[in-house]
Amino acid sequence: MLDAKKKPSVITIEEKETGAFDRRILGRLFGYLTPYRGRMAIMYLCAFLNVGATLLIPVLLKIGIDDFITRGDVPGLIRISLIIGGTLAVLYAAAHLQGRLMMNVGYGVLFDLRAALFRHLQHLSFRYFDTHRAGQIMSRLTNDVQVLEELLQAGLDTIVVDGLTMVGITAVMLFLDPLLSLILLVTVPALAMVVFALRKKIITAGRGIQRTLSSVNAFLNESISGIKVIRSFAREEENIRAFRMVNEEYFGAAKKFYPLLAFFWQSVATLNIVGTTLVLTGGGVLLSLGTVTIGVIAAFLAYINRFFQPMQRLSNMLNQLGRAMASAERIFTLLDVEPEITDPPDALAEVDIRGRVEFQHVSFAYNENEPVLEDVSFQVAPGKTFAVIGPTGSGKTTIISLLARFYDPGQGRILVDGIDIRRYAQAAYRNNLALVMQDAGLFSGTIFDAVRYGKPDATLEEVQAVVRAIGFHETVVALPHGYHTDIGERGSLLSLGQKQLLAFARALIRDPAVLILDEASAYLDSKSERLVKNAMQKLRAGRTTFIIAHRLSTIRDADMIAVIMDGRIKEIGTHSELLERNGAYAELLRSQYTGVAEETATDGSEGPA
Repeated sequence: MLDAKKKPSVITIEEKETGAFDRRILGRLFGYLTPYRGRMAIMYLCAFLNVGATLLIPVLLKIGIDDFITRGDVPGLIRISLIIGGTLAVLYAAAHLQGRLMMNVGYGVLFDLRAALFRHLQHLSFRYFDTHRAGQIMSRLTNDVQVLEELLQAGLDTIVVDGLTMVGITAVMLFLDPLLSLILLVTVPALAMVVFALRKKIITAGRGIQRTLSSVNAFLNESISGIKVIRSFAREEENIRAFRMVNEEYFGAAKKFYPLLAFFWQSVATLNIVGTTLVLTGGGVLLSLGTVTIGVIAAFLAYINRFFQPMQRLSNMLNQLGRAMASAERIFTLLDVEPEITDPPDALAEVDIRGRVEFQHVSFAYNENEPVLEDVSFQVAPGKTFAVIGPTGSGKTTIISLLARFYDPGQGRILVDGIDIRRYAQAAYRNNLALVMQDAGLFSGTIFDAVRYGKPDATLEEVQAVVRAIGFHETVVALPHGYHTDIGERGSLLSLGQKQLLAFARALIRDPAVLILDEASAYLDSKSERLVKNAMQKLRAGRTTFIIAHRLSTIRDADMIAVIMDGRIKEIGTHSELLERNGAYAELLRSQYTGVAEETATDGSEGPA
């Protein structure tokens, strides 16, 4: 979490929908096929058998008609029928295995790519997430991978199989009858004209559908997640009207796209019929002249129907290739981002922290020339509680972020137990920390799962012990399924206070050497806060605790309180010492006097001096 006034600027990237052909990107994408070389070899062997059988069957039909049916040779017809049956069996088996292997390889590549993206995102530095929109990052894992999925499904064998099929059909037709093959000179250019005339319009209209559908989905997502706000402000009708406008935009894009698509496929079907008619007409004329046989005409009818299918698929694949190149470029751009926070080669992997923390002349900025912390220095002894207060944007949370090593200081050092935290392995170091923030940050699952997130091997007894320690056990057991009650997405089935208490339990079950509380009691009511305060007095013993809070009751008993303003520490001392100085701390309390007085009336504590 960043300070409100010092957040880094978010980069807005214009999403490219198509990209130029780039051999390097395509080669890198095909690199993900390397583990599947064996399966791909079998797949292409099946593809060759598929093409061969497809080309052979019309020739066998021609032989059956001309050599056996017209002559009344029943035994010969039976033999050729058996051969055709065997060829069909080979065609079916080859096509079936080819399709299964193509799906296996394609989805395997997508699995590996998603896994690589997710793994990479887990280790990227916080600055990347600060400066890139969540929607753009999510788009890499969803939309861009889906575009590649469409290409892999259509393109793994399309170029080879359909290319060979078209060449083979043309060659066999020329071999059977060059004159009748002139039909290709009529139908193929006509199909090419339709493809190239409509291709750009279909792509443009298709992009419009994707953009408007994305807007519809985004509006629906926002409306569902914000339904309480919509209801509380009685904005249902306005929201319905707004959705109607977005939905109409999508409908308008669809009305442009689908007529084009229908015209394209109808044109292909019409040309197929035209080709068939020309074969029948031309074949009939040539048959009357005695230059062709009925078997040749039958073979040509089979080939002309088969010829248009690979052209359609190749055209579709070319349309997808441009989008896939843009998606692959975005994916690999993300994968090429290097984490700013890395472990040194000799990082200390065995970490058992006692909790002595020292900031030595630390300065930091999220954005260049916009310092958030300047020359911050302090020491916290093991087992002591250190509170940081100050106005919004003063740099309080940044201190916590640096201590957790979400960022590295621009200048200065942070020492824990006398060792620069950059020398520790990150995972090993953070295993000694526990952080509770204003946003509880719970995940879907049960209460037991939520608490055990802090210690995956914790038993139910251990979870119950921690929950009892913060006084939340009675509330949990009163729920329908006790500790196995589902909390919903992000804890949506719990109250704000209950979610925060679970976040405390999740942190405390780790038994951390350093406990960090960043506005952690902001959502607790007075009763819940007293429960937590009493528990924390026991649980803080023996561990170093950092507290960022505005409530007086949360910080007044800290061993040391630091007041930070404009990125600099103005004064440090105990509650009593700072009040006696009548400086920045006393001024902050006076500025919040009304809230402090109300809080004092509730918990019986004294107000500021």
